[in-house]
Amino acid sequence: MQTFLPFADFRESAAALDTSRLGKQRVEALQVLRALVIPEYGWQSHPAVRMWMGHVPALTMYGLAMADEWIARGHPDNTRTNITEFAPQAAHPDYASRIVMPPWLGHEDLHLSHRSKLISKDPKHYAQLFPGTEEKLEYVWPEPNHEFHPEDPEDDSLWILRAAVEDLRPEQLTTVAMPPHGKARAAAPADPDEYQFVYAEEKSRRQVKGPKKRPVKQLEKKPTRKRQAQEQAFNTLPGKTELAVPFDGGQTFAVGLIHGRPITVDGRFARNFEVTKVIKRSDFDYPALLQDPRVFFPVPAPLQ
Repeated sequence: MQTFLPFADFRESAAALDTSRLGKQRVEALQVLRALVIPEYGWQSHPAVRMWMGHVPALTMYGLAMADEWIARGHPDNTRTNITEFAPQAAHPDYASRIVMPPWLGHEDLHLSHRSKLISKDPKHYAQLFPGTEEKLEYVWPEPNHEFHPEDPEDDSLWILRAAVEDLRPEQLTTVAMPPHGKARAAAPADPDEYQFVYAEEKSRRQVKGPKKRPVKQLEKKPTRKRQAQEQAFNTLPGKTELAVPFDGGQTFAVGLIHGRPITVDGRFARNFEVTKVIKRSDFDYPALLQDPRVFFPVPAPLQ
């Protein structure tokens, strides 16, 4: 994981990157943004995350510079909208100019280390762009002035449940359940060590020359500890608790209340649900939190 900055200027850095690495930087920036903002996302101790702590808007500007250069080169993009959610002001020049930059931006030792690493990764592309750059320098990893680790809200929160809604409209939702934690793995090529010799039926005059493959077992993916914790939180949710279920790829949410005792739907633990309103993604104070990959998690409740 890395946010390459051969130069202090984000757009100049984007223009210098080879196309393959430029495409990856859009995703890297989005991953770092999520690690900085979304609880339990992971990567929070990685130096590429730590260096941006306290500077989410600046990193958003960096990600947008990468996405814009990628688009300018004629490639389709599916990251820019998600990146923008973390600091919408970064997409507007009038506001972007006021964003506070990290204190290490402009430090030549950092930018030199990035240029050196890029030459090592693709000498043909970068040697001519960065002539005279010392090779094989180690990365410079700035430490944050203050550590920031995201946490789930405790008060005035709204639970988000990524339930399977099939072809329902938000107003038609009457029961909710956690989605299955995993699907059977696709049959993989058999391991030769799992072969066993099987002979033909007794009426045959000859043995089967080759080994016969054992049937491939369908393996069920076990839930992780984090997933188990999410299931426990959902299973013990008190009645009258408000939660929201995303529709339309997370652009619309059915908000309602848990009612009555637990029930079973298709063999799975479920709850009766009464929809009280339908809201849009833009109604949330900070929609970036809805990029949380967990299937059951709290976010700050939208203002009424």
